[in-house]
Amino acid sequence: MVTLRQPSHQRFIISDEAGPGALRRAVSAWADRLGASSTGRWRAELVATELAANLVRHAKPGGWVLMRPLPPATVELIAADHGPGIADVDAVLDGRHTPPPGLGQGLGRGLAAVRRASCCFEVYSQQSRGTTVLALVDLTDAEAPVTRSWAGVSLGIAELCGDGWAVAELDDGLAVAVVDGLGHGRHASAATDAALETFAARPDDIDGFVARANDAMRATRGAAVAVCRLWPERRVVRYAIVGNVSGRVVSATAERGLVSTSGTVGLQSTPPKTMVAECPLPPDAALVLWTDGLSSRFDLARQAELRRRDPALLAATLHRDHRRERDDATVVVVRVP
Repeated sequence: MVTLRQPSHQRFIISDEAGPGALRRAVSAWADRLGASSTGRWRAELVATELAANLVRHAKPGGWVLMRPLPPATVELIAADHGPGIADVDAVLDGRHTPPPGLGQGLGRGLAAVRRASCCFEVYSQQSRGTTVLALVDLTDAEAPVTRSWAGVSLGIAELCGDGWAVAELDDGLAVAVVDGLGHGRHASAATDAALETFAARPDDIDGFVARANDAMRATRGAAVAVCRLWPERRVVRYAIVGNVSGRVVSATAERGLVSTSGTVGLQSTPPKTMVAECPLPPDAALVLWTDGLSSRFDLARQAELRRRDPALLAATLHRDHRRERDDATVVVVRVP
């Protein structure tokens, strides 16, 4: 099954009491568009309100919530902050945490309610560094738990994000593409669309992708691209990267960077020379791809707990800690099944 361009996230800055209401209204509107049941909409509004309220109460000076719809009937919400962190996440979720004087009696109950209303829920918190909370809400009456092997965070500085990504689930593995259209906004997004439509047409064709994408993008401003083909049983990933998209294969023992070729796809009639390379894929590994809206100065090899989490939580934590605010920024994580 081919998954085309993934929806980008919308960011809601939460710094005062008006923030939860604005987020709740936006989530409710998306629930209506996706045909939510009354129970599904209630769950989504509850999760949005509680995540935002926790940022106002406990993450001084606040934080933000990333939201995106996942058709046909799911909403993804990720709260992130640079607050004090949660000393004992299990105690908070189990209701064993006693609120300090003056903070009210609701401390901890909000996250427990979010967990109950979500089909996928995870918390990652570090003392003095902040907290990231992932909640995936099913808008139908089905409440089956969800486990994912790939996810990402993509956030633009304009109304339309110039970055984009897509994943294809194939019989013997996965293919993933990350594209950074030159510049920002509508024209950059159009270049990204052209590249990802090319990827979707033949996701298993790593060797021919750059040439095909170059032809498809000639009417656009061009883009940096990365395309990868993962064979988990063979423990290998083949890839081609052109321009300022970076990649690493991260495992418990090492981080191995992926080699890129300089250039831009779509600017010239002749595609840039591209090296198709291979990299080992250990059984506990994660493939991480990101655009130049993120700094490359992170070390995941030593963060075993974070690597075990849902890929969206991992991506959002990297996005929180390493994003450059003046550029579109995307990070995609694929965990080896």
